[in-house]
Amino acid sequence: MDKLKYFVFLLLLLVCQSSWAATSKGTLLYIPLDNRPVCLDYTVATMEAAGWKVKTPPLEYIACREHVGQPEKLFAWIDKESRTSLGMVISADTLIYGGLVASRTHEIPIEVLNQRAQALSQLKERYRDQLVYVFASVMRSPKSSGAPVEPAYYSQWGPMLFKLGELEDKLASGDIGRREKRQLQVLHKKIPSPVLKDMYARRAANLQVTEHILECVKNKNFDYVLIGKDDTAPYSRSHYEARILEKKLENLPKEKIRFLTGVDQLGLILLTRCANRLQYRVPLVKVFYAPGSGGNTLPTYEDQLLDVTVEEQILAAGGVPVNRERRADLFLGVNTPRDGVTMEGSDSSNDGVVTEELEAFTQDIKDYLHDHKAVSVADVKYGNGGDKGLVKQLFAKNLAWQLASYGGWNTASNTLGFALAQGILEPNMTTEAKDELLIIRYLDDWAYQSQVRLRVYQTLIWPQSWNNTILKPGQKAMAERAITRSMRQVAMPLFGKKVKNYKFTLPWSRMFEINIERK
Repeated sequence: MDKLKYFVFLLLLLVCQSSWAATSKGTLLYIPLDNRPVCLDYTVATMEAAGWKVKTPPLEYIACREHVGQPEKLFAWIDKESRTSLGMVISADTLIYGGLVASRTHEIPIEVLNQRAQALSQLKERYRDQLVYVFASVMRSPKSSGAPVEPAYYSQWGPMLFKLGELEDKLASGDIGRREKRQLQVLHKKIPSPVLKDMYARRAANLQVTEHILECVKNKNFDYVLIGKDDTAPYSRSHYEARILEKKLENLPKEKIRFLTGVDQLGLILLTRCANRLQYRVPLVKVFYAPGSGGNTLPTYEDQLLDVTVEEQILAAGGVPVNRERRADLFLGVNTPRDGVTMEGSDSSNDGVVTEELEAFTQDIKDYLHDHKAVSVADVKYGNGGDKGLVKQLFAKNLAWQLASYGGWNTASNTLGFALAQGILEPNMTTEAKDELLIIRYLDDWAYQSQVRLRVYQTLIWPQSWNNTILKPGQKAMAERAITRSMRQVAMPLFGKKVKNYKFTLPWSRMFEINIERK
């Protein structure tokens, strides 16, 4: 009897410990790129759903639409909060420039940038008992943009500056023809010299700071580093600079650093890696594609084939890609265009028709789920929005809520990062927590980005000739009301009245992204 009681006691103790581990795994510090939902709220919500406590700095220290971040106060915040944490995931752009946008638009002297980079490099020395993970970005090469997310001259000269970078990259790689050489000469003469001087100086400063981070990897100042290529193309200035940086990788420990396409997903990827490391987990991921171009797709806004990107993101998150189905912990389904051309989510080709390819892809998903496999879906067939036909099929076949995760927002790499990370973390989540993350992604990626945003453009923004990237307070309020009405019209047929429990706002006073939260 005593032995039986002792056995029961041990069993209860193990159950209690298991329950505690599922809800309180420890504290991580996180300094995001800025306060956009994907960088801050959605990332933190994902980690907390998996049982981690994530501490973030006061909002006034983090970059937002109205102001840049405050590096000095952030360094002090790390010093204070590190006493209770197990690891930290740090945006180098935030600690050095004040945020992602600030990395492109700042007027900070190079001496100050170097001082901040040096302070960043000392974090591991100061907090030896902590995992220190850092992510940084190669400055993007937008085809068109403007203030406030780029220097003001981009509104006029942005397309020419992009073409200039494309031709300079071709020249450096030896892939340029005579006609393009003449075009390059014309651009150098046509673009004002002050614009060129400022553009080259900004990019040189960014490159110098990133090279310093690479040296930190060589000197073992960080446990792991990700360098993201933000909005790039096969030939572009950012692709050219990334090649310069990648050459320096030859003498660096491969297990400590990786280059990825995309930037906004890097915080969640590194937090996932940190969680895996602290739990001694190495998730095995089996990838499968929709019929067609599959891994040979070259997504818009990116400079490498999709299969390379998928493998790199799995490794960066602390996982390992595998071919054998029986070994896999997670099955990552990647929805790709049949012809390899990724259009925009709002394009007329995203018409909701369920093609033979979608039928086959959803059947694969169904088969894996039937075999009790964990399945995540990265919906990258379109840029900046989910595939309406795929989501329609997921709900029609009662698969939507069985998924470990779903993603279909922004660039292919952004989508992959979120779907992969949430899928890897899903075993530590309750069904309710997992479903909450799913509904946010369905509402954001499928409802808003692929449908509602264009509707509000057509019915409100364009008829009023408003600037959709800088909405005035009154315009923002009207746009949010229109978005809320349209979101309910689009989403209620699938989600019912629960859609009314969510609030839809424009945190950066622009139409590009929304924040979705429970009321």
